[in-house]
Amino acid sequence: MRSWLWRQLWVMGLAICGLLSGGLALATPPERFVLGADADPSAYGSRWTVLGYTEAFRRLGIPLQINHYPLARRTALGDTGEIDGDAGRIYEYGAAHPNLVRVEEAFTEHSFALYSALPESRLRGLEDLRSSNLTVEFRRGIFFCENTLKRWVPAERLSDISSEEQGLSKLLAGRTDLYCELEYPVRTVLNSPPFKGETRIRPVLNLGTIKTYPYLHRKHADLAPRLAAVLKQMKAEGLIEAYRLQVEKELGWTR
Repeated sequence: MRSWLWRQLWVMGLAICGLLSGGLALATPPERFVLGADADPSAYGSRWTVLGYTEAFRRLGIPLQINHYPLARRTALGDTGEIDGDAGRIYEYGAAHPNLVRVEEAFTEHSFALYSALPESRLRGLEDLRSSNLTVEFRRGIFFCENTLKRWVPAERLSDISSEEQGLSKLLAGRTDLYCELEYPVRTVLNSPPFKGETRIRPVLNLGTIKTYPYLHRKHADLAPRLAAVLKQMKAEGLIEAYRLQVEKELGWTR
């Protein structure tokens, strides 16, 4: 009888320990997810990114830390898994980065255009560039602009520069006729003190849009569909767009 009672107490003790350890495991908070974003945390795109992903991960119940890196550094850290994800890359990015998993819902899309300060500049399409004498520039590293323009602009009329400020300044100085760039860097520069109030620069031909997607290291592959669903819901609520307008208001953008 006594031995039977001790056996029962021993079994009950094991069960209680199991319940306690299970409860402690459930109470353990999830690991902090480190997301890589653009280098300048004060810039338009970075501020928008922080607002959007902070809310998305809050809904997922996962603590989030957003770190800002230069583009090449962000690429290296993402590939090795030293950061858990990347805030925004184009759809095709994953083909060259097998350690990453694309979240199948874009965070946003970016518009490309040709900009000019010439009052008489009119373009019906890219084919007009071939027969014109217009000089065209693009920012190094913007492969969409480079690959698009090389099809239509002879090499002697096509050049590249290192920054959007330089590209827009050369338009104003009459040193080039057209500049290819994403919309938001142009708006950032035109709303900065050296350019604010300048009205001559305007888009003269829209070149299309490109979507950017979050990418996760493959160790977080199971998170990808959950994050996609949250981003899709936030878009349906108009929240991603509301964050964009909030940042523009905070920055005092007028155009």
